Amino acid sequence: MKFPNYQKLLAITILIISFILFLMGNVRIHKVYDTGTAEYGILAFHRISERQLVIDSTFSGVLRKGEKLVSTYDRSQPVGKRPCPT
Repeated sequence: MKFPNYQKLLAITILIISFILFLMGNVRIHKVYDTGTAEYGILAFHRISERQLVIDSTFSGVLRKGEKLVSTYDRSQPVGKRPCPT
């Protein structure tokens, strides 16, 4: 079975676009602020990758408050398995 040239071109274009989006997601960094630091007038934050943000958001580890992303747990502790919210 032969595919027309426009289908091959479309498939290659979609593959390239998806690869570019994948790379952009791996290099993008977000600032996530700690919850307890705002009380003292200090805004401490951690820089996390897009991938880590997706994982944290899935388990309610990061919430959006206004324009800022706020962590709901202590990031200074070793990373372990977090309980599922459901």
